[in-house]
Amino acid sequence: MVAMKNKLWGRRRIYLLLIVLLLFSLILLVLDYLGRIDLVFKAGPTIIATEVQSFGFEDNSSATPLPQISSTPSPSATPTGTATAVAILPPEPTRIQFQAQDGRQLSGTYFPGSENPSPVIVLMHWARGDQSEWEPIASWLQGRGMLVRQPDYNDSWKSSDWYPERSLDIPLGVFTFDFRNCQQDGCQAYKPAEWLLDAQAALQAAAQLQGVDPDRILTAGASIGGDAALDACTWFNQSGLGTCLGSFALSPGSFLTESFPAQASVLYSQVPDAPVYCLYGLRDDASVETCEGNPDVQKVNYGYVERHGMELLQPNLDPDPLILLEDFIRSAVGDLL
Repeated sequence: MVAMKNKLWGRRRIYLLLIVLLLFSLILLVLDYLGRIDLVFKAGPTIIATEVQSFGFEDNSSATPLPQISSTPSPSATPTGTATAVAILPPEPTRIQFQAQDGRQLSGTYFPGSENPSPVIVLMHWARGDQSEWEPIASWLQGRGMLVRQPDYNDSWKSSDWYPERSLDIPLGVFTFDFRNCQQDGCQAYKPAEWLLDAQAALQAAAQLQGVDPDRILTAGASIGGDAALDACTWFNQSGLGTCLGSFALSPGSFLTESFPAQASVLYSQVPDAPVYCLYGLRDDASVETCEGNPDVQKVNYGYVERHGMELLQPNLDPDPLILLEDFIRSAVGDLL
């Protein structure tokens, strides 16, 4: 009888041991499964952060700390020999906040190029409006299907139904911004020195945008924006932040404390030189004096027209000002593609 009880107890211990082993195996399986889930959750934010960073700014800690821009930290450096995909940003324009040297907060809009990195052209508005003056032309220059061709019965330069087909074979980003104290119905005060600071800040902000090559910056502008475009271009080349390859101006007038002809000489004296285009009408005395004040400037005289700045962007002018803008971009970027 005792032997039978011991035999039964021995079997029960074996069964209990088997049950314990089975439970232990199940626990290990559950822990392994939970561990895999934990790893997935830990990896998730890293991927998302990388995607978000691709839409921010590149780190440029060595740049002169003049304008300040809102930025997302760049990903850590990739070890040598490790291949990584270069993100091409979506074509939709993105609002950008940045800061001038004197602390003034400014607002811009970035139209990313179709390659990373791409050259970028910074467009500067006149005193009668804000950055929205350039919006349809920015989409046209970007060339990524964002342009909606439609008439504008108030402003010819916004009437995109007459724009020529984009013939540039160059990927191009575009950056526009508002000068301080300027809104859609125009600038509220004349601030030449401060506007020059704004233009300088815009070039530094544009050079730090994700997808932009800081050594392939271009500028263009109308009226005060034409002066600011050239002045900021020469400043940028002296700042060590990158390279401005040239400037395109509609009706400049040396409005921003600097002489347009003198600033053009600075660009033509660099090696290689940088082209400067100047478009004007003969009834615009300030622009006539400004554009004709430097023999090296590529001058386009539209005759005795009553047009200034953005008003020169008309469908029936010969040569077409938008085709000239494309010619300027080709000549400036040249062999740097």
